[in-house]
Amino acid sequence: MTPRRHPLACVAMAIVLLAGCTGPGPEQQTSPPAPTASESTDPAPDWTYTTPTPEPEESDAAQADSLIDEEADQDARDGAAAAATVTAEIWVQGSALEQREWQERLMETLTPIAQDSYRDRWWGYRVAETELTGEPEIVTATMVSATVTIPTNAGDLTLTLTRPTPTDQWLTSGIQPATTEQ
Repeated sequence: MTPRRHPLACVAMAIVLLAGCTGPGPEQQTSPPAPTASESTDPAPDWTYTTPTPEPEESDAAQADSLIDEEADQDARDGAAAAATVTAEIWVQGSALEQREWQERLMETLTPIAQDSYRDRWWGYRVAETELTGEPEIVTATMVSATVTIPTNAGDLTLTLTRPTPTDQWLTSGIQPATTEQ
């Protein structure tokens, strides 16, 4: 009798195990809810670029073309000049400040791409310009980009500034040191 009970017990255990390993029947399966319009499967970016509202007199073609850039108004020119001056004031302190402090202060005025270019470069002590000797001059300016020159004791320092939209802060994207004639 014992030999018979053993195979029956094994068959019963196999049935229980198989029943536990299978998923719910078709009537019990549910699919995950579809994302709603307010939910997204992709995370939203931390930043957004916006386009300024076009003036009513602009043409439809101009409204559709986000690459058309308006000439800078006086506020944009003043903002670009002020931002360039801040960067230049830090730049000319390259040999006066500790290199780490100089670099940290400079990074605060640069675009993220420019920060990558200037990060970990310990060459501030080689900056020939040590003081600003005049007022900034706008060479070119649009509502989102500008080139500014600032006279220094070693010649003109040329800075390129950008901002994503006409309402964002100006940041320096490039610094061309003054060239001295020898």
